Amino acid sequence: MNPPRKFGLILVFAAVLATVGHFLGLALPSLRWLYSFEASPSAIAEHSWRAHQARAVGLAFCSLMFLAGLALLRQSRHFTWNPITLRKIERFRAIGRGHASYVILIVLVVLALFDQALVGKRALAIKHEGKWTFPAFMARQMAASDYGLEGGEEPDYRELKNLWEGTDSLVILPPVPWDPTLDSDDLMVRPLEWVDGRLFESGSREPFSGYASCFHPDEPDWKTRSGRIRQGQPQWTFEVYDRSGETVGREEWRGGERISSTVPTASSPPGEGKWIREIYAPLPPSWERRHFLGTDSKGWDILAQLYGGLQVVFKGAALYLLLTYGIGVTLGCLMGYFGGAFDLVMQRLVEVLSNVPFLLVVLIISANIGRDNITLTTIILVFGVFSWIGIATYLRSSTYKEKARDYTAAARVLGAGTGRVIFRHILPNAIATIVTLVPFSISALVASLTALDFLGFGVPDSYPSWGRVLNDGLENLGAPWIVSSVFVTMVALLLLITFVGEAIREAFDPKKFTTYQ
Repeated sequence: MNPPRKFGLILVFAAVLATVGHFLGLALPSLRWLYSFEASPSAIAEHSWRAHQARAVGLAFCSLMFLAGLALLRQSRHFTWNPITLRKIERFRAIGRGHASYVILIVLVVLALFDQALVGKRALAIKHEGKWTFPAFMARQMAASDYGLEGGEEPDYRELKNLWEGTDSLVILPPVPWDPTLDSDDLMVRPLEWVDGRLFESGSREPFSGYASCFHPDEPDWKTRSGRIRQGQPQWTFEVYDRSGETVGREEWRGGERISSTVPTASSPPGEGKWIREIYAPLPPSWERRHFLGTDSKGWDILAQLYGGLQVVFKGAALYLLLTYGIGVTLGCLMGYFGGAFDLVMQRLVEVLSNVPFLLVVLIISANIGRDNITLTTIILVFGVFSWIGIATYLRSSTYKEKARDYTAAARVLGAGTGRVIFRHILPNAIATIVTLVPFSISALVASLTALDFLGFGVPDSYPSWGRVLNDGLENLGAPWIVSSVFVTMVALLLLITFVGEAIREAFDPKKFTTYQ
């Protein structure tokens, strides 16, 4: 099957599936994003028609995808591979590092498309009283009352899984059962064992040192005291609590012995009760809690944020390439082909935009619309206003050169129109340089999005962001898993893209190949 037919079928199938899923109340992985452009409550209160904004935008997107897919299917009937293009592709495949990096990137794109099926706090499937439900793939939220619990809010599926353990009910969670944002796990607890007058972690031979709390032996919810443990014994100041959780006094301990106390009544000795180790965010990696890369200072799962950030990068890259290269290629070809007054006017526009500081524009937008109202689309549109300039400049120069060749004159003599001459004859010969720039444009976009979020001018907290994780890691160097995780992920992605870019530049070298017609 030729590429235009493949892409056409994918676009048509995705548009139909997204629309059908939306009207059936389904949240299909990745496709749900097409219908996710809801207006804010304040905007809906001001303009009632904006309550239907998400559906209108989604239908517009899907209609464009459907029409583009049909156009590609129609063009695929007459598609044949150009021998020179086949030589370029074979050359690319022969460059091992670049081709391997390309395969890995495709795998990452496919994994990102699985969306909430891999990462998310909502259960993939629940079996309760013989009935199956699939909360992660439903647009509406399930209520706790749907599963025989009290309350109308959505249940915590992680707690629900623990609650139903050993029963006939079943909860299937994603591999990473945490949302990329706004899903905090502030505290991790691990049981401690009191052995021969000292506290030990389960399975450890070394006495425990750290912060711990003791709970009453007969009332598991009553925390009686908390404080520092050194070499398995209470040390320094301990807070003592009553049944309501209020502090009733303090105890001073030295070498495992209580030397003073302000508690009105004598508290139980430390050997009585259940001791636990309390670890506050940022939490280290834990297989038990399924924080495979730990959490940040807010208690958000690192792996979930890296996965969500990868999705944001791929979505942003797709929009960025369509916008930037669509505008840049079109205007560049027109500038080079027509020249004259049109070229002069466009050159002056390019000079003006080139002297506008990009970061200042972002600051002005953030100040006027508010950071919480900024979306990924807003950021990409700002990028697109400036980034088309370089593409247009390359195409302008190439078009000037190509329009002077004999094959262009021959096409005009044979009656070819302006559009056909530009986009069917000149563009294929001028596009080689632009194709080699695509991977490096994506690398620049990844770095720019991360930098904006790192500086605090990027997307709000509702979007997962590598820049925010990196900033949090630098502020919490005592938790090295934060900064190391995002650093390794970002460097690896940029290296993969760079290797692909080098291979494309080598394979599509315009000095070796040309496409005169």
